[in-house]
Amino acid sequence: MTPRPAGSRAGSPDPPEAARGLTADVIVVGAGAAGCAMAAALAEDPSLRVLVVEAGPWNRNPLVAVPKGFVRTMFDPRISLEYPALPAREPGPVDVWRRGRGVGGSTLINGTMYLRGESHLYDGLADHLGADWSWPAFGRAFDHLEAVLPVSAPPSEPSSEPPSEVLRALIAGLGETGVPLVPDVRAAVGPRVGRTPATIRGGMRRSAATLLRPGLRAGNLRVLTGQTTVRVLTAGDRAVGVETVLADGSRIRHHARRQVVLTAGTLETPSLLERSGIGDPDRLRHLGIDPVVSAPRVGEGLREQRGATVKARIRFGLGLNGRLGTTRGLLGAAAQYLVTRSGPLASGPYPLAASVDSTGGNRPDLQLLLTDISTDGTGLEPADHAGLMIQAYALSPYSTGSVHAANTDPCRPPHVRAPLLEDPRDRDAAARALKTARAALAAPALSGVVIDEELPGVSVAGGDDEAAAAFVRTSGGGIYHAVGTCAAGGPDAVVDEQLRVRGIDGLHVADLSVLPTHPSGGTAAVAMALGHLAGSRIREGR
Repeated sequence: MTPRPAGSRAGSPDPPEAARGLTADVIVVGAGAAGCAMAAALAEDPSLRVLVVEAGPWNRNPLVAVPKGFVRTMFDPRISLEYPALPAREPGPVDVWRRGRGVGGSTLINGTMYLRGESHLYDGLADHLGADWSWPAFGRAFDHLEAVLPVSAPPSEPSSEPPSEVLRALIAGLGETGVPLVPDVRAAVGPRVGRTPATIRGGMRRSAATLLRPGLRAGNLRVLTGQTTVRVLTAGDRAVGVETVLADGSRIRHHARRQVVLTAGTLETPSLLERSGIGDPDRLRHLGIDPVVSAPRVGEGLREQRGATVKARIRFGLGLNGRLGTTRGLLGAAAQYLVTRSGPLASGPYPLAASVDSTGGNRPDLQLLLTDISTDGTGLEPADHAGLMIQAYALSPYSTGSVHAANTDPCRPPHVRAPLLEDPRDRDAAARALKTARAALAAPALSGVVIDEELPGVSVAGGDDEAAAAFVRTSGGGIYHAVGTCAAGGPDAVVDEQLRVRGIDGLHVADLSVLPTHPSGGTAAVAMALGHLAGSRIREGR
């Protein structure tokens, strides 16, 4: 049978401009965190030929290697994509979500934070997906990845500086509220605070692209950049390859002997499936696409952690604003970094991470990220006074939105409808998160450090949960941790428990879109572990 693009009009001729490309055993679409880990796991079998297709470039920007360089690279259109995110249902603020573009995906521009997450939340995932996706399974994947990347454990990192007076006070303040200090937040469960594990080594960022090196050296892994995947190719009910488009508009078809794996991410994978004729039939017909597989849940179920920032003014001379907020100070920090790969530029934005239980069950439901820097009104530059910040958010939101293809153009951003605390449980959790951050600031250990609360300040009175939730809704924002748009679990799910797309043989999805809920306050580590687990199973024929 002659392959035709899934989603094309039945009987329509193949586009004459599509040239024949490469053939591999497995084609991986997307070289982000999940895709790099997936491809690396597959390439561990030297007999497998693995092809990764990525729309963006290999990174050439030297600022990417600088951990705090993300405040600039996040807005560089060469390696960062913008996704306008409109409110899902009620009127509200319009966010702009960002994703990394290129080999390494969002690990090129994120804050380098590497949080494994909470064991009880993985237990919840296993209830949906089966024991293969339990906490022990993810734990083994984390161990493997952390040895390859590697992941720094900040207290033992030689170049890391000792905690500042502000950070020591924050640790003590959290301790006074019942959140104990632990040596390594990765190795503990329950409420805890510690230095934030990060994908940093020797003061330099390590993106997920690092995972590809063994396969590239072995020669059975190849990465093609600058090729945006238009759609999946099918022969009958089987995926047999992908069609891509280059910057000049020319098209290429790459063929897969065994599998096609989509790892384009929570925002792009649903659009790719829809362009391939997999989705809600009425929606597809409206886009001018012939339905191939009826899958109404494609693009639905979007969940995002929505964070709000508490800012406080602190005593003059404390924190890093004075060092990074002036030209002289920034030049000094840059010189220190260039010579020694140390100093304030050699670490991520949040040196402390805390998992907090706000319900009395000894199971963390909130994430706090804490830093001895505060920003001005733009959120990008240090404020002109000494300050600290705490970002607080619920780990497991209930409100949902959606992501759908805008049309058949693969280079056009999808329509994103972002959840905005529509579920009352999310409003309650948002109020608890804000209250928890403020309680840490008010702890006796901070009395000699904090002058006053700057944000939200008097606009949100203590104990006013409704005002607190409104503040998080209107002044907070999505923190680029979206999941759920191709969620597994249940008979009407887009993928089955082995992440196989229902209705099409030889097609998997293996990125954060398959997770129905969040297991962690950070998603880079989870995405890589998910890709590693799924890649290992495909490699082993499972």
